[in-house]
Amino acid sequence: MNTGFKAILSIHDDTKLIPCHGPIFTLFIRRLKLHYFSQHMPNSINLIRGLLTLLIIFFIFPYSHAEEVVFKHKHHNLSGHYLEATNGKPAKAVLLFVHGDGAMPYDAQGYYNIIWQPLREKGYAIFSWDKPNVGNSSGNWLMQSMLDRQSEVLSAVDFVQNKYHFTAKNTGLFGFSQAGWVIPALASQPSKIGFTIGVGFATNWIEQGRYHTKTKHKIASKNKQQVTLELDAYSKGISFLKKTPTYDEYLAFTKDTAMEKDRFDFILNNFTADAADDYSKIKVPSLFLWGANDLNVNAQQEFAWWQTQNNPFITTRLIPNASHAMLNSASFDSQSIGFLQWIKLMWLEQDALAKDFLPTVVMWLEQTE
Repeated sequence: MNTGFKAILSIHDDTKLIPCHGPIFTLFIRRLKLHYFSQHMPNSINLIRGLLTLLIIFFIFPYSHAEEVVFKHKHHNLSGHYLEATNGKPAKAVLLFVHGDGAMPYDAQGYYNIIWQPLREKGYAIFSWDKPNVGNSSGNWLMQSMLDRQSEVLSAVDFVQNKYHFTAKNTGLFGFSQAGWVIPALASQPSKIGFTIGVGFATNWIEQGRYHTKTKHKIASKNKQQVTLELDAYSKGISFLKKTPTYDEYLAFTKDTAMEKDRFDFILNNFTADAADDYSKIKVPSLFLWGANDLNVNAQQEFAWWQTQNNPFITTRLIPNASHAMLNSASFDSQSIGFLQWIKLMWLEQDALAKDFLPTVVMWLEQTE
């Protein structure tokens, strides 16, 4: 494949972030973890193993329960999941989780659960859904533009507010990565939503790709000349896309293994995405977070740019020792997460997250109430 297209494809492929393994496997990891700790306890207190099993059955399972619902977007049925707050009180607000790129199920293969648990304990309800053509959702996410994604989120907002009686003021959006070209446009509509949280947003798709390409090849220990050649190839790929080529023209251009047509069409429809204008129109309280050690997005540059802006609705934070996904960058130091790192994530659960990530989110939410 033309290396420029490899870069354009890989930047936003968040399916590489969390491998696709279902909830049964996630539960297996948790039970394995329980077994490990019980086996390493002194025999005199192995009774705790039984108590911990009961804890899973009567405490963790109810907290993990999600009400499965279906809502419509245009002609498609989308499979949603609503999780109540677990502090025994009416929810302070509902947080709708907006995915990054890729064929993402509602829980991002267990990654979201790690974030949801403490938020629910603090009194926040959660709503998330399978992307089109994922799980029980119909349609095809690869046929969506960023405008389509924005429209889909608004359909979810309307559904949640009507069914669970939330108002615009206590309806929030919580998005990751590619959601940075979805959420900012919606944050100009205070009649629909009350606040937003964004993780790892990039302003410009093409510039994010350039940074991703440069970082990828530096990690691979390529010298300065080799990195320059890769960046030149990336620029040529972008120039080719700007000609709006057909898929056949793309196949001729790559002269190698090519991406599927659906993925090509998705990139062609979206690679010019830029959120700068949307940022200037934000009218609801918004918290934007970047990991200081993000290898996918130029977090330092994005954060620095915001320090020159003057929008009173926006709070920005650069989270130390954090990756693109707000994981501890000392333990998760690659641009994507493979199978073994996913097991580590499921094993560590909240300990896998950067230390300041969730406390920053919770503090801001409480101040925004």
